[in-house]
Amino acid sequence: MAKAQQQRTRANEGIKGSQKRRTRAANTRPPSRAHWVAPLTLAALILFSLLVWWMMSSFAGNNSADTASSIQPIAALDSPDFHSLLVDPQDPEHLLFGSHAGIQESRDGGITWEDGELRNADAMQLASSPKAPETLYATGHDVFQASHDSGQTWQPVTHNLPGTDIHGFAQDPTDPRRLYALVMGAGTFTSADGGTTWQPLPTQPSGDGMHIALAASAGSLYAATDRGLMVSRDGGQSWQALPSQPSGEIMSLAAPVSDPQLLYAGTPTGLAKSTNGGESWTNLGPDDVPVLAVAVTPSDPNRVFLLSDAGAVYRSVDAGVTWR
Repeated sequence: MAKAQQQRTRANEGIKGSQKRRTRAANTRPPSRAHWVAPLTLAALILFSLLVWWMMSSFAGNNSADTASSIQPIAALDSPDFHSLLVDPQDPEHLLFGSHAGIQESRDGGITWEDGELRNADAMQLASSPKAPETLYATGHDVFQASHDSGQTWQPVTHNLPGTDIHGFAQDPTDPRRLYALVMGAGTFTSADGGTTWQPLPTQPSGDGMHIALAASAGSLYAATDRGLMVSRDGGQSWQALPSQPSGEIMSLAAPVSDPQLLYAGTPTGLAKSTNGGESWTNLGPDDVPVLAVAVTPSDPNRVFLLSDAGAVYRSVDAGVTWR
């Protein structure tokens, strides 16, 4: 009897020992997958969020730099003043720059410049027409000259204008003999014979005129005045103020010959662009660069040049989206 009791006691102790060993084994077993997947997932999400934040911060920083100090001009002109810019209709690499001292020319798309043949003569405005690509005009203070060999030689134009303080000048892209001239103190005039005889327009744009540009569509004339941008849809017979205006004073205008709705306006804060004849505007930059002159390549309206008040020459090959 006693012996049987001892056997039952040892059996119970064996069962308890086995249970303790199983408990210790369970406590020392590696944690299940569910225990470590959740922390790793949380850590991955945190790292991903930090990566996205860093990438967005870097992009914003680079983007702001591209629109400001990182944009470098292709050239810097040496001149006491800066007025006009023109791309030769016959040669897109041939550019002309006009100042009070005459004309400088570039033969490599604006990279390098040298003195042209018109010197010691004010060239406030330069004009040309694809219909007569070899003929160029230069006007300014007591200056009205023409070249019939793409700028190699220049001759004074005989005319009947009341004065030659010509601050605005445009040549019709469809009729090269049709010219427009804005004479300070006298008004806006038109010529149908290449500049020999002139008649005043029957109505004048309101305000003091500063610059004019002729659009590609025949009869559309734009005038920048101290009261804003005016437009004539009938060759200067009547004028209306555009409902939308570029921000700031209009310092220069350019109308590409290949697109009747496209218009560029230089302002104190950069270049503005309209794709609907001046009804609305988009600012293109370069930011905070006063644009004193702008020129569009006749054969490629996406290739645009502008000139800053410091003589910096900028070029865009994508209609002003980017500059270099």
